[in-house]
Amino acid sequence: MKKVIVFLFFVFLTHLSFAQDSTEVIFSQENDTLVNQRFIDRYENVFMTKVPTRHMFKIGISQYYQTIAFALHDDFVWNNTSLQVGYEFKFLPAFSVAVSGHMPFYGGRIPLSRAWGNSVIDAQLRWFYSMHNRIKSGKSANNFSGNYVALNYTMASTQHQLATIGMKFGFQRRFLNSGFMDFALALQQQGPWFHYGILKNWAFSSQASFGFAFGDWKKANKTPLCDLLRCDELIKDQWKVKLPELTFGDILSRVRLGVAYERKLKTSPFSVNFQFDLALSRGYSYMRYRNNRNPDLYNAFDMFSSKEVSGVFSIQPRYYFLQNRQKLRGIGGNGLSGVYAGINAEYVFYHGRHSKFYERDKVIHQKVIRYGPLTGFQQRLFKHGYVDINAFLNYQNKSLTSDKKVGLGARLSIGFAI
Repeated sequence: MKKVIVFLFFVFLTHLSFAQDSTEVIFSQENDTLVNQRFIDRYENVFMTKVPTRHMFKIGISQYYQTIAFALHDDFVWNNTSLQVGYEFKFLPAFSVAVSGHMPFYGGRIPLSRAWGNSVIDAQLRWFYSMHNRIKSGKSANNFSGNYVALNYTMASTQHQLATIGMKFGFQRRFLNSGFMDFALALQQQGPWFHYGILKNWAFSSQASFGFAFGDWKKANKTPLCDLLRCDELIKDQWKVKLPELTFGDILSRVRLGVAYERKLKTSPFSVNFQFDLALSRGYSYMRYRNNRNPDLYNAFDMFSSKEVSGVFSIQPRYYFLQNRQKLRGIGGNGLSGVYAGINAEYVFYHGRHSKFYERDKVIHQKVIRYGPLTGFQQRLFKHGYVDINAFLNYQNKSLTSDKKVGLGARLSIGFAI
Protein backbone atom coordinates (compact mmCIF):
# COMPACT_ATOMS: atom_id res chain seq x y z
CA MET A 1 0.00 0.00 0.00
CA LYS A 2 2.83 2.38 0.85
CA LYS A 3 4.40 1.64 -2.52
CA VAL A 4 1.21 2.56 -4.34
CA ILE A 5 0.89 5.86 -2.44
CA VAL A 6 4.55 6.75 -3.15
CA PHE A 7 4.07 5.96 -6.86
CA LEU A 8 0.98 8.14 -7.19
CA PHE A 9 2.73 11.06 -5.40
CA PHE A 10 5.70 10.77 -7.74
CA VAL A 11 3.44 10.84 -10.82
CA PHE A 12 1.66 13.97 -9.47
CA LEU A 13 4.97 15.83 -8.97
CA THR A 14 6.11 14.83 -12.44
CA HIS A 15 2.89 16.20 -13.93
CA LEU A 16 3.34 19.56 -12.15
CA SER A 17 6.94 19.90 -13.31
CA PHE A 18 5.91 19.60 -16.98
CA ALA A 19 2.78 21.72 -16.72
CA GLN A 20 2.58 25.00 -18.93
CA ASP A 21 0.98 28.36 -18.30
CA SER A 22 -2.38 28.59 -20.03
CA THR A 23 -2.35 32.43 -20.37
CA GLU A 24 -2.92 33.53 -24.02
CA VAL A 25 -1.41 36.58 -25.81
CA ILE A 26 -3.59 37.95 -28.61
CA PHE A 27 -2.31 40.40 -31.27
CA SER A 28 -4.67 42.67 -33.23
CA GLN A 29 -4.41 45.56 -35.75
CA GLU A 30 -6.70 48.57 -35.99
CA ASN A 31 -6.98 51.09 -38.83
CA ASP A 32 -5.77 54.65 -38.18
CA THR A 33 -8.68 57.06 -37.84
CA LEU A 34 -6.56 60.20 -38.47
CA VAL A 35 -7.01 61.95 -41.82
CA ASN A 36 -3.81 62.23 -43.88
CA GLN A 37 -2.52 65.80 -43.72
CA ARG A 38 -0.28 67.68 -46.15
CA PHE A 39 2.08 70.07 -44.43
CA ILE A 40 2.85 73.43 -46.09
CA ASP A 41 5.87 73.29 -48.40
CA ARG A 42 7.07 76.89 -48.06
CA TYR A 43 9.41 76.77 -51.04
CA GLU A 44 6.76 75.28 -53.32
CA ASN A 45 3.99 77.64 -52.23
CA VAL A 46 6.04 80.85 -52.25
CA PHE A 47 7.89 80.32 -55.54
CA MET A 48 5.10 78.41 -57.33
CA THR A 49 7.49 75.70 -58.52
CA LYS A 50 4.66 73.23 -59.27
CA VAL A 51 2.57 75.68 -61.34
CA PRO A 52 3.08 75.31 -65.14
CA THR A 53 3.76 78.64 -66.90
CA ARG A 54 4.75 79.47 -70.49
CA HIS A 55 3.85 83.18 -70.75
CA MET A 56 4.72 85.86 -68.20
CA PHE A 57 4.26 89.64 -68.38
CA LYS A 58 6.31 91.69 -65.88
CA ILE A 59 6.06 95.21 -64.53
CA GLY A 60 8.28 96.34 -61.69
CA ILE A 61 11.58 97.89 -60.63
CA SER A 62 15.01 97.04 -62.02
CA GLN A 63 18.59 98.14 -61.42
CA TYR A 64 21.62 98.75 -63.68
CA TYR A 65 19.89 99.09 -67.03
CA GLN A 66 20.66 102.73 -67.87
CA THR A 67 22.79 103.47 -70.91
CA ILE A 68 24.70 106.17 -69.01
CA ALA A 69 25.31 106.84 -65.33
CA PHE A 70 24.81 110.20 -63.65
CA ALA A 71 27.11 111.42 -60.91
CA LEU A 72 26.18 110.69 -57.31
CA HIS A 73 25.63 114.42 -56.94
CA ASP A 74 22.72 114.21 -59.40
CA ASP A 75 21.59 110.81 -58.23
CA PHE A 76 18.37 108.91 -58.85
CA VAL A 77 15.38 108.75 -56.57
CA TRP A 78 15.87 105.05 -55.96
CA ASN A 79 19.62 104.74 -56.36
CA ASN A 80 20.08 103.73 -59.97
CA THR A 81 16.62 102.21 -60.38
CA SER A 82 14.37 101.90 -63.45
CA LEU A 83 10.77 101.16 -64.32
CA GLN A 84 10.67 97.75 -66.03
CA VAL A 85 8.03 96.41 -68.43
CA GLY A 86 8.71 93.02 -70.01
CA TYR A 87 7.50 89.72 -71.44
CA GLU A 88 9.01 86.22 -71.27
CA PHE A 89 8.01 83.17 -73.35
CA LYS A 90 9.00 79.55 -72.67
CA PHE A 91 9.37 77.81 -76.08
CA LEU A 92 11.08 74.72 -74.59
CA PRO A 93 11.11 73.41 -71.00
CA ALA A 94 14.69 74.61 -70.53
CA PHE A 95 14.74 77.68 -72.84
CA SER A 96 12.95 81.01 -72.93
CA VAL A 97 13.10 84.40 -74.66
CA ALA A 98 12.79 87.50 -72.46
CA VAL A 99 12.35 91.07 -73.75
CA SER A 100 12.01 94.10 -71.48
CA GLY A 101 12.20 97.89 -71.52
CA HIS A 102 13.75 99.95 -68.70
CA MET A 103 13.27 103.68 -68.07
CA PRO A 104 15.30 105.14 -65.18
CA PHE A 105 13.85 107.08 -62.26
CA TYR A 106 15.48 110.50 -61.86
CA GLY A 107 15.13 113.19 -59.28
CA GLY A 108 13.77 116.67 -59.87
CA ARG A 109 17.15 117.97 -61.06
CA ILE A 110 17.18 115.88 -64.25
CA PRO A 111 14.42 116.45 -66.87
CA LEU A 112 12.06 113.64 -67.81
CA SER A 113 13.34 113.84 -71.39
CA ARG A 114 16.73 112.68 -70.10
CA ALA A 115 15.11 109.67 -68.47
CA TRP A 116 13.35 108.70 -71.69
CA GLY A 117 16.55 109.23 -73.67
CA ASN A 118 18.47 106.90 -71.35
CA SER A 119 15.99 104.04 -71.57
CA VAL A 120 17.09 100.67 -72.93
CA ILE A 121 15.54 97.58 -74.51
CA ASP A 122 16.98 94.34 -73.20
CA ALA A 123 16.71 90.97 -75.01
CA GLN A 124 17.81 87.64 -73.54
CA LEU A 125 17.95 84.01 -74.60
CA ARG A 126 17.79 82.07 -71.32
CA TRP A 127 18.79 78.47 -70.60
CA PHE A 128 17.34 77.09 -67.37
CA TYR A 129 20.04 74.45 -67.09
CA SER A 130 18.56 72.44 -64.20
CA MET A 131 14.90 72.64 -65.27
CA HIS A 132 14.82 69.34 -67.20
CA ASN A 133 16.10 67.31 -64.24
CA ARG A 134 13.75 69.09 -61.81
CA ILE A 135 10.74 68.33 -64.01
CA LYS A 136 11.84 64.71 -64.43
CA SER A 137 12.24 64.24 -60.66
CA GLY A 138 8.88 65.89 -59.90
CA LYS A 139 10.39 68.91 -58.13
CA SER A 140 9.15 71.48 -60.62
CA ALA A 141 6.71 72.07 -63.45
CA ASN A 142 7.57 73.76 -66.74
CA ASN A 143 7.77 77.39 -65.59
CA PHE A 144 10.12 80.33 -64.94
CA SER A 145 11.27 79.57 -61.37
CA GLY A 146 14.84 78.39 -61.83
CA ASN A 147 18.53 79.21 -62.28
CA TYR A 148 19.66 80.28 -65.74
CA VAL A 149 22.48 81.29 -68.07
CA ALA A 150 21.57 83.92 -70.68
CA LEU A 151 22.93 85.54 -73.81
CA ASN A 152 22.11 89.22 -73.53
CA TYR A 153 21.81 92.14 -75.96
CA THR A 154 20.92 95.64 -74.75
CA MET A 155 19.92 98.32 -77.25
CA ALA A 156 19.89 101.99 -76.31
CA SER A 157 16.92 104.20 -77.15
CA THR A 158 19.14 106.89 -78.69
CA GLN A 159 21.59 106.49 -81.55
CA HIS A 160 24.51 108.17 -79.82
CA GLN A 161 24.58 105.54 -77.05
CA LEU A 162 26.33 102.22 -77.60
CA ALA A 163 24.64 98.85 -77.36
CA THR A 164 26.00 96.06 -75.14
CA ILE A 165 26.36 92.32 -75.58
CA GLY A 166 27.25 89.74 -72.98
CA MET A 167 26.25 86.89 -70.68
CA LYS A 168 24.29 86.66 -67.46
CA PHE A 169 24.24 84.11 -64.67
CA GLY A 170 21.17 84.43 -62.49
CA PHE A 171 18.13 83.01 -60.80
CA GLN A 172 14.47 83.94 -61.28
CA ARG A 173 11.56 83.02 -59.03
CA ARG A 174 7.84 83.48 -59.26
CA PHE A 175 6.60 85.01 -55.99
CA LEU A 176 3.15 83.98 -54.78
CA ASN A 177 0.31 84.43 -57.30
CA SER A 178 1.27 87.79 -58.77
CA GLY A 179 4.95 88.48 -58.21
CA PHE A 180 8.45 87.76 -59.52
CA MET A 181 12.05 88.38 -58.53
CA ASP A 182 15.23 88.14 -60.60
CA PHE A 183 18.88 88.54 -59.64
CA ALA A 184 21.84 88.16 -62.01
CA LEU A 185 25.56 88.75 -62.37
CA ALA A 186 26.27 90.17 -65.83
CA LEU A 187 29.43 90.36 -67.93
CA GLN A 188 28.85 92.75 -70.83
CA GLN A 189 30.91 94.55 -73.41
CA GLN A 190 30.02 98.20 -73.78
CA GLY A 191 30.23 98.29 -77.56
CA PRO A 192 28.31 96.86 -80.52
CA TRP A 193 29.46 93.33 -81.31
CA PHE A 194 33.03 93.59 -80.02
CA HIS A 195 33.52 97.05 -81.53
CA TYR A 196 36.64 97.60 -79.39
CA GLY A 197 37.96 94.04 -79.76
CA ILE A 198 36.93 90.87 -78.00
CA LEU A 199 39.02 91.62 -74.89
CA LYS A 200 38.26 95.35 -74.63
CA ASN A 201 35.76 97.41 -72.67
CA TRP A 202 34.05 94.72 -70.59
CA ALA A 203 31.98 95.56 -67.53
CA PHE A 204 30.79 93.41 -64.62
CA SER A 205 27.66 94.28 -62.67
CA SER A 206 25.00 92.87 -60.39
CA GLN A 207 21.47 93.29 -61.75
CA ALA A 208 18.26 92.88 -59.76
CA SER A 209 14.57 93.30 -60.56
CA PHE A 210 11.26 92.45 -58.94
CA GLY A 211 7.60 93.39 -59.19
CA PHE A 212 4.25 92.11 -60.45
CA ALA A 213 3.78 89.22 -62.86
CA PHE A 214 0.77 88.20 -64.98
CA GLY A 215 0.46 85.10 -67.13
CA ASP A 216 -1.32 81.92 -68.12
CA TRP A 217 -1.10 80.14 -64.76
CA LYS A 218 -3.99 79.04 -62.59
CA LYS A 219 -4.04 80.97 -59.33
CA ALA A 220 -3.32 78.88 -56.26
CA ASN A 221 -5.40 78.89 -53.10
CA LYS A 222 -4.48 81.65 -50.70
CA THR A 223 -2.41 80.57 -47.70
CA PRO A 224 -1.82 82.90 -44.73
CA LEU A 225 1.25 84.94 -45.61
CA CYS A 226 2.94 84.46 -42.25
CA ASP A 227 2.62 80.67 -42.60
CA LEU A 228 4.73 80.91 -45.74
CA LEU A 229 7.20 83.70 -45.03
CA ARG A 230 7.84 83.14 -41.30
CA CYS A 231 7.02 86.60 -40.06
CA ASP A 232 9.04 85.96 -36.87
CA GLU A 233 6.29 86.89 -34.45
CA LEU A 234 8.53 87.32 -31.42
CA ILE A 235 11.36 89.24 -33.09
CA LYS A 236 12.49 92.27 -31.08
CA ASP A 237 15.48 93.57 -33.04
CA GLN A 238 17.35 92.82 -36.25
CA TRP A 239 20.50 93.68 -38.18
CA LYS A 240 19.93 94.23 -41.90
CA VAL A 241 22.58 94.10 -44.64
CA LYS A 242 21.61 95.22 -48.14
CA LEU A 243 22.59 93.26 -51.20
CA PRO A 244 25.60 95.15 -52.60
CA GLU A 245 25.16 96.98 -55.88
CA LEU A 246 28.30 96.46 -57.96
CA THR A 247 29.57 97.81 -61.26
CA PHE A 248 33.18 97.35 -62.43
CA GLY A 249 34.32 98.40 -65.90
CA ASP A 250 36.65 100.52 -67.99
CA ILE A 251 34.19 103.43 -68.14
CA LEU A 252 32.70 103.29 -64.64
CA SER A 253 33.23 101.46 -61.34
CA ARG A 254 30.66 101.91 -58.59
CA VAL A 255 29.88 100.21 -55.27
CA ARG A 256 26.84 100.79 -53.06
CA LEU A 257 26.59 99.27 -49.59
CA GLY A 258 24.13 99.57 -46.74
CA VAL A 259 23.64 98.29 -43.20
CA ALA A 260 20.84 98.95 -40.69
CA TYR A 261 19.79 98.07 -37.16
CA GLU A 262 16.16 98.16 -36.00
CA ARG A 263 14.81 97.63 -32.50
CA LYS A 264 11.27 97.46 -31.14
CA LEU A 265 10.21 99.46 -28.11
CA LYS A 266 9.22 96.60 -25.79
CA THR A 267 6.06 94.95 -27.19
CA SER A 268 4.57 98.08 -28.76
CA PRO A 269 4.17 98.71 -32.52
CA PHE A 270 6.92 101.35 -32.28
CA SER A 271 10.51 100.80 -33.40
CA VAL A 272 13.61 102.83 -34.24
CA ASN A 273 15.59 102.08 -37.41
CA PHE A 274 19.24 103.23 -37.77
CA GLN A 275 20.69 102.96 -41.29
CA PHE A 276 23.93 103.89 -43.04
CA ASP A 277 24.31 103.84 -46.84
CA LEU A 278 27.66 104.35 -48.59
CA ALA A 279 28.40 104.85 -52.31
CA LEU A 280 31.80 105.00 -54.05
CA SER A 281 32.21 105.89 -57.71
CA ARG A 282 35.12 106.31 -60.09
CA GLY A 283 34.95 106.77 -63.84
CA TYR A 284 32.96 108.68 -66.43
CA SER A 285 29.48 109.95 -65.64
CA TYR A 286 27.10 112.70 -66.72
CA MET A 287 26.25 115.60 -64.46
CA ARG A 288 24.55 118.99 -64.54
CA TYR A 289 26.94 121.92 -64.48
CA ARG A 290 27.29 125.65 -65.16
CA ASN A 291 29.17 126.18 -68.40
CA ASN A 292 31.97 128.73 -67.89
CA ARG A 293 31.93 129.71 -71.53
CA ASN A 294 28.17 130.31 -71.49
CA PRO A 295 26.93 131.20 -67.97
CA ASP A 296 23.31 131.19 -69.12
CA LEU A 297 23.59 127.48 -69.97
CA TYR A 298 23.13 126.29 -66.37
CA ASN A 299 21.14 123.12 -66.98
CA ALA A 300 23.65 121.61 -69.41
CA PHE A 301 24.69 117.97 -68.99
CA ASP A 302 28.05 116.66 -70.06
CA MET A 303 30.44 113.81 -69.34
CA PHE A 304 33.01 114.24 -66.58
CA SER A 305 35.76 112.05 -65.20
CA SER A 306 34.72 111.78 -61.55
CA LYS A 307 35.89 110.46 -58.21
CA GLU A 308 33.08 110.49 -55.65
CA VAL A 309 32.03 109.33 -52.22
CA SER A 310 28.67 109.89 -50.57
CA GLY A 311 27.03 108.61 -47.43
CA VAL A 312 23.67 108.86 -45.70
CA PHE A 313 23.09 108.21 -42.01
CA SER A 314 19.40 108.11 -41.14
CA ILE A 315 17.29 107.63 -38.02
CA GLN A 316 13.68 106.59 -38.49
CA PRO A 317 11.19 106.23 -35.62
CA ARG A 318 8.52 103.92 -37.04
CA TYR A 319 4.98 102.94 -36.08
CA TYR A 320 3.55 99.71 -37.56
CA PHE A 321 -0.03 100.92 -37.48
CA LEU A 322 -1.73 97.65 -38.53
CA GLN A 323 0.08 95.45 -36.04
CA ASN A 324 -2.41 95.64 -33.14
CA ARG A 325 -5.32 94.84 -35.47
CA GLN A 326 -3.45 91.86 -36.93
CA LYS A 327 -2.69 90.51 -33.47
CA LEU A 328 -6.35 90.69 -32.48
CA ARG A 329 -7.36 88.86 -35.65
CA GLY A 330 -4.63 86.24 -35.17
CA ILE A 331 -2.97 86.90 -38.56
CA GLY A 332 0.18 88.68 -37.45
CA GLY A 333 2.63 88.94 -34.64
CA ASN A 334 4.74 91.21 -32.55
CA GLY A 335 7.47 91.51 -35.16
CA LEU A 336 8.96 94.03 -37.58
CA SER A 337 6.90 93.35 -40.69
CA GLY A 338 4.07 95.38 -42.15
CA VAL A 339 3.04 98.87 -43.25
CA TYR A 340 4.54 101.67 -41.18
CA ALA A 341 4.64 105.46 -40.88
CA GLY A 342 7.09 107.67 -39.04
CA ILE A 343 9.75 110.35 -39.35
CA ASN A 344 12.89 110.32 -41.46
CA ALA A 345 15.88 112.33 -40.20
CA GLU A 346 19.15 112.00 -42.12
CA TYR A 347 22.62 113.47 -42.42
CA VAL A 348 24.07 113.42 -45.94
CA PHE A 349 27.66 114.09 -46.93
CA TYR A 350 29.11 114.20 -50.44
CA HIS A 351 32.57 114.85 -51.85
CA GLY A 352 33.41 114.68 -55.54
CA ARG A 353 36.09 115.86 -57.95
CA HIS A 354 34.95 116.19 -61.58
CA SER A 355 37.38 116.80 -64.45
CA LYS A 356 37.07 117.95 -68.06
CA PHE A 357 40.01 118.34 -70.39
CA TYR A 358 39.27 122.02 -71.21
CA GLU A 359 38.10 123.21 -67.79
CA ARG A 360 39.40 123.44 -64.24
CA ASP A 361 38.51 120.54 -61.94
CA LYS A 362 35.15 121.02 -60.28
CA VAL A 363 35.18 120.09 -56.58
CA ILE A 364 31.84 119.70 -54.82
CA HIS A 365 31.59 119.22 -51.08
CA GLN A 366 28.22 119.13 -49.31
CA LYS A 367 26.80 118.43 -45.88
CA VAL A 368 23.03 118.33 -45.60
CA ILE A 369 20.54 117.69 -42.80
CA ARG A 370 17.09 116.55 -43.92
CA TYR A 371 13.96 115.61 -42.02
CA GLY A 372 10.31 114.94 -42.76
CA PRO A 373 7.39 112.47 -42.69
CA LEU A 374 7.92 108.87 -43.78
CA THR A 375 5.78 105.95 -44.94
CA GLY A 376 6.80 102.49 -46.08
CA PHE A 377 6.47 98.73 -45.99
CA GLN A 378 8.83 96.09 -44.58
CA GLN A 379 8.56 92.30 -44.75
CA ARG A 380 10.77 89.55 -43.35
CA LEU A 381 11.31 86.81 -45.93
CA PHE A 382 11.77 83.33 -44.50
CA LYS A 383 14.42 83.22 -41.79
CA HIS A 384 17.17 85.57 -43.02
CA GLY A 385 15.73 87.77 -45.76
CA TYR A 386 13.94 91.12 -45.85
CA VAL A 387 12.63 93.83 -48.16
CA ASP A 388 12.12 97.43 -47.03
CA ILE A 389 10.75 100.18 -49.26
CA ASN A 390 9.83 103.68 -48.11
CA ALA A 391 9.21 107.22 -49.37
CA PHE A 392 9.65 110.49 -47.47
CA LEU A 393 9.27 114.22 -47.86
CA ASN A 394 12.46 116.06 -46.90
CA TYR A 395 12.85 119.55 -45.47
CA GLN A 396 16.47 120.59 -45.85
CA ASN A 397 18.54 122.74 -43.51
CA LYS A 398 19.35 125.95 -45.38
CA SER A 399 22.37 126.72 -43.24
CA LEU A 400 24.23 123.71 -44.64
CA THR A 401 23.11 123.66 -48.27
CA SER A 402 21.85 125.89 -51.02
CA ASP A 403 19.63 123.17 -52.49
CA LYS A 404 15.84 123.35 -52.61
CA LYS A 405 14.09 123.48 -49.28
CA VAL A 406 11.66 120.61 -49.94
CA GLY A 407 12.33 117.39 -51.81
CA LEU A 408 10.83 113.93 -52.26
CA GLY A 409 13.05 110.92 -51.59
CA ALA A 410 12.75 107.14 -51.55
CA ARG A 411 14.84 104.19 -50.45
CA LEU A 412 14.73 100.55 -51.48
CA SER A 413 16.56 97.87 -49.44
CA ILE A 414 16.70 94.13 -50.17
CA GLY A 415 19.07 91.82 -48.36
CA PHE A 416 19.77 89.64 -45.34
CA ALA A 417 18.52 90.05 -41.79
CA ILE A 418 19.72 88.42 -38.58
